[in-house]
Amino acid sequence: MGESPSARTDRELNALRSSIDSDLRLLQERLREDVDPRRLMRRNPLAVFGALGSILAIGAVTTVRSLKTRSMVRSDKDVDALIARLGGRVSKLRGNARKRFRKELRKEIVEVERNPKVRLMALESIAGAVTAALSLVARRFASRLVADEDLPTDPPALPDRTN
Repeated sequence: MGESPSARTDRELNALRSSIDSDLRLLQERLREDVDPRRLMRRNPLAVFGALGSILAIGAVTTVRSLKTRSMVRSDKDVDALIARLGGRVSKLRGNARKRFRKELRKEIVEVERNPKVRLMALESIAGAVTAALSLVARRFASRLVADEDLPTDPPALPDRTN
């Protein structure tokens, strides 16, 4: 009854601090449980294998792409041999002019060796479709990973447009 307002405020603050501390401990404990790979593997093995498969696929595509670009780059000896076959003399060019000429010749060779545009367009449309499918799988994976309850199996209802 004879408690001062500042003492009451201190008591309330201490109670709030202890409540916040206990909530933080519970959150940290739950986070440790949710991030634990063994528990995640037991709870949802398909999602874990899907994520690992996606990571491996990205790594394989990146590796193949970098190897392809490395094989497409021609060395200075190859470029000089091509110029010599065509009757040119690169040796007459000096310093930066020689480097620029080789660089431009490489660009032209790449342009000539490039796949036809129709084929590139088809490959890009296929890549877009695969990307859309993988993003759908990734969204479903993420929602299953985060949610504890089952996802709805029914597709969303479309609005009625009978006007």
